[in-house]
Amino acid sequence: MRPLSLAEIVEATSAKPIGVALVDNTPLVSGVSTDSRQVQTGDLFVAMRGGRTDGHQYLQEVFERGAVCALVEYVPIGAEGMPLLKVPSTVRALGDLARYYRRKLGTRVIGITGSTGKTSTKEMVAVALESHYRGKVWRSGGNYNTEIGVPLTLLELEPHHELLVQEMAMRGLGQIAYLAEIAEPEVGVITQIGWAHLEMVGGRDGIAQAKSELVHALPETGIAILPRDDRYYEFLRTRCTCSKIYTFGRHPEANARLIETQLYPDRTEGTILIQLEPESQSVRVFVRLPYLGEHMLMNATCALLVAVVMGGDPIRSAGALEHVQLPEMRMSIQSQRGGWTLINDAYNANPDSMRSALEVLVRQVPARRRIAVLGDMKELGNYSMRLHWQLGRWLATLPLDYLLLVGTEVLWTAAAAKEGGFPAHRLLHFETPAHAGEWLMNHVQQGDWVLLKGSRAIGLEQILNMTV
Repeated sequence: MRPLSLAEIVEATSAKPIGVALVDNTPLVSGVSTDSRQVQTGDLFVAMRGGRTDGHQYLQEVFERGAVCALVEYVPIGAEGMPLLKVPSTVRALGDLARYYRRKLGTRVIGITGSTGKTSTKEMVAVALESHYRGKVWRSGGNYNTEIGVPLTLLELEPHHELLVQEMAMRGLGQIAYLAEIAEPEVGVITQIGWAHLEMVGGRDGIAQAKSELVHALPETGIAILPRDDRYYEFLRTRCTCSKIYTFGRHPEANARLIETQLYPDRTEGTILIQLEPESQSVRVFVRLPYLGEHMLMNATCALLVAVVMGGDPIRSAGALEHVQLPEMRMSIQSQRGGWTLINDAYNANPDSMRSALEVLVRQVPARRRIAVLGDMKELGNYSMRLHWQLGRWLATLPLDYLLLVGTEVLWTAAAAKEGGFPAHRLLHFETPAHAGEWLMNHVQQGDWVLLKGSRAIGLEQILNMTV
């Protein structure tokens, strides 16, 4: 972070100084933290009130750790003499400060959202761009994709960063619009409109509306990257406020078109045809990914399109993707003692990503036996029963040797799978990951491949503690 003066912070947030004089020799702020346990010397501490804790109660601690100042919504008893900046909302002030800082640096922002694939696509975009803009690309990390995470990512930028690849999460209508207001992206990428987070917006049309807020917020000179195969493509296109729109997919009119795929037990390969303008010459690019799944190739197709429209060389960018490293629990292949293999895709789940992961298990791996350990798909609202049931009927058609279901909503999946003809003696239901893990450890054999896939709330990764 480029150091900021307290005067600049007051200017950005319209804060009221309390117990601090804004003079020339006031220490500069060199970092921003919302966690009192992680405050370092020179930080601005942003006190936030949550369901479990209130950051205002840790002001003494953060100043002992070396904080320069704190953004607060109220002044606790005993804190009247501390260097504080009071604002109506610390969340809003954090966003205002981040927007101010982003404008100071002039970093170009690429915003990425979508029902599935946004984290993997974000990583691929960053790697592809890094091959051209070496040392000048920053990306959001972990789950820094909310009204807290996006500002904190922006405030991590250094003056040498020319590009930021920022993931943007949707938690309701207006959420992405607010994130775009803070980050002011010049490029907006939508990976897909699927069935995730339905309970927040009432249906898939609501998902499309919420995701489209990203491209609707782009400046006229901005660039929109849209999924050409998606049923909501035409709607998304009408929501674009920019003059340049490029597309990816398998559609013959897509600017980046996936035309060939090859599935191997240890990698996924494909050929992508890129043509930005009708009169320009197309470029054929070969891509090799160290991950399994045809859906990963579609993420790579999107990433290469972004890299090319940002001035990157398609061949060099494709070569960089061969070494991409995705965050944990995203199609991670892990060999286990005893000669069996785990596909750890337990970070999250929705109907679309569930099917993609299962396609890998049944189509791409050389398994002696195939075992799927699946958890509830959360945040589906009124669609939960229907979508869990549909998953079960589809599972009944797959060549699975065992199906382990964990949670409560998957009871609909179990009933549908049995109705569809899945053998009852090979379908097991467990209330907890620990119980499922116990069965797995007692029955898994050499040559087996096991898929873990479920929503974060289920915590299927707990099974990993039993495989060590």
